[in-house]
Amino acid sequence: MLELVIAVVILLATAFSLWVSLNNECTKLKSRVYHLEQTDNELKVLLADIAARLQHIEILLAANQIKEK
Repeated sequence: MLELVIAVVILLATAFSLWVSLNNECTKLKSRVYHLEQTDNELKVLLADIAARLQHIEILLAANQIKEK
């Protein structure tokens, strides 16, 4: 009977250890995904700003060509 209790305790301890390990790994992955999403959002904002500036430059170049004619 004692061996059965020891085996159950070891099994429960192993299961708890596995749960903690998987929970820790899941938290790390969630953190990485959040960081990547934030970086992606920052890049989208930067690219939108660059696109707006390029359009402004294109307008200035077109206006300059109209003035030269």
